[in-house]
Amino acid sequence: MTAEKVNAKHNDVLAEKSTAEQSEFDMVAHLTREGLFKPESRMEKFIPGGYSPSRCIKLKGKSMSYAILMLAGTAIMFFGFDASCMSQVNTNDDYLRLMKASSGSSRDAAAIGGLVSLWFLGFLFGAVFTGYLADRVGRLKTIAIGCYWAILGAALQSSAQNFAWMSFGRILGGVGCGHLNTIVPIWTSEIADPHLRGAFVSFEFALAIVGQIIVYWTEYACTKSRSLSFSWRFPLGLQIIFLLFILVCCPFFPESPRHLVQTGHVDSAREVLERCRLHPDAEKIEDEINEILDSIALEKGAHHTFYSMLFIKDKQNTRRRIILGAGVQIMQKFTGIDFVVTYAPELFTLAGFSGDKSIVLAGCNFIGYFFSLLLAMYLSDHVGRRRLMLGGCLAMGILLLIGGILAHEVEALSDTNPAKTAQYAAGVATILYCYTFAYGSTWLTTCWVYPVEVFPLSCRAKGTALATVAFSIAGGVINEIIPYLTSAIGFWTLILFSLVNFVMLIPVYLFYVETARRHLEHLDILFSTSSPFVWKAEKEFEELLAQREATGIAPLSISKDAEPELEKEIAK
Repeated sequence: MTAEKVNAKHNDVLAEKSTAEQSEFDMVAHLTREGLFKPESRMEKFIPGGYSPSRCIKLKGKSMSYAILMLAGTAIMFFGFDASCMSQVNTNDDYLRLMKASSGSSRDAAAIGGLVSLWFLGFLFGAVFTGYLADRVGRLKTIAIGCYWAILGAALQSSAQNFAWMSFGRILGGVGCGHLNTIVPIWTSEIADPHLRGAFVSFEFALAIVGQIIVYWTEYACTKSRSLSFSWRFPLGLQIIFLLFILVCCPFFPESPRHLVQTGHVDSAREVLERCRLHPDAEKIEDEINEILDSIALEKGAHHTFYSMLFIKDKQNTRRRIILGAGVQIMQKFTGIDFVVTYAPELFTLAGFSGDKSIVLAGCNFIGYFFSLLLAMYLSDHVGRRRLMLGGCLAMGILLLIGGILAHEVEALSDTNPAKTAQYAAGVATILYCYTFAYGSTWLTTCWVYPVEVFPLSCRAKGTALATVAFSIAGGVINEIIPYLTSAIGFWTLILFSLVNFVMLIPVYLFYVETARRHLEHLDILFSTSSPFVWKAEKEFEELLAQREATGIAPLSISKDAEPELEKEIAK
């Protein structure tokens, strides 16, 4: 474009555009001059798919929101399916024989727990890869890459002939799932209306429970077949269907408007916002574009690497944000949910049930789990993340404490009073159902949406990846030690997790600020405050907002005196 054309275009803008649009023009010019827009990566052209304005589905408002939720929900449904697929595989005789873990020894328990934990190792690497790729190739192409990894992992797992083969399949499957579970909440959170961000993620993870229900009852049905080999291989291969659906649909969906602005495609970002907002308003969309541009300008010089985020102090308090984002993921694993869900049949056996009864009870628990997520869709944005975390810890702590006491009675009376034992066992089952419902309606959504909200645009992908790494490490540790805990201390495991829930009330109360119904750019200011304590950070945030409102201008807006120089820079 020639300088004369740029000048003519700029004159037209001055004559026709509103004040907000003029501010946007100035900011784009400023960011262009400062080189703050990220150039597109060379590797992007080698990855098929991605966003195209001409190819994107022509839906708007609610229809577009439903379509986005369908795609994102399918990806998270795959996560639920993949995360729970080993629940009944671990007890399959043919699988245990091939893995050489059928003798029931301590070594066998370690091998089975190790294969479950290897998935979390792959999940960790998938999260790290996502942090590296998401800002370079975009959110949609990162989703596609995750699908490729997961398809390879599923194929290896379903065809495994020995321990090493299965180990590679578990790791690669974890890599793919880590990709998807890191990038999909980022994509939907960046594209959703601010007041619906929690509901979006809640709906997605409601479908994760649907994935768990599908795989659980599929595996249960397969156990009734004549082939032991088929009964564990078929469910592991079935997950490929989810992944192929995502791969086919992904190129027809909109890219994150935050990523589009970050790479200089402001007009495309505006078009995406117009399509994705339930009630598109031109002025509000311009304000949102300007907020994103302001955020990019505020992050000038913030070239984040994983090392700098972890070890170098900066004015954005990135290290504090990592502690908060990673902390919520670690804490959610220490609520005891994996003990109740992943090892559910063993847990109901511990409560006094045996045979098919323990398997059916564990499967029915998923149904209540699903309905708890429907409640979370409302609670997440209306009650808020902070109150849900506090209320969830308190409720789960009380329930697990009661469950541990009842489980003790089951163990003490099992030989002397069968009638009382049956009553206490029913009580344990009820408590575990209530516990799962409490977790699903409070923590499950929060632990995935909060890390996305904590980090600024410049390092959101890497920050969310680090939080997911924490999830992987905590999940791997918990799933490795649970078999030992249940065999070593029995019902005390419930009481142990109960105490952990009570202890977690302290850091949540002190450090976790409310993020619901706030713009991501406002949260960037909130988490940049000097104090880590909730009440001080909120007070400082209110003072900063009042200061900006009193000035009447954005602190990074460009004066008209700079226009001639900016026109030259744009022309270049």
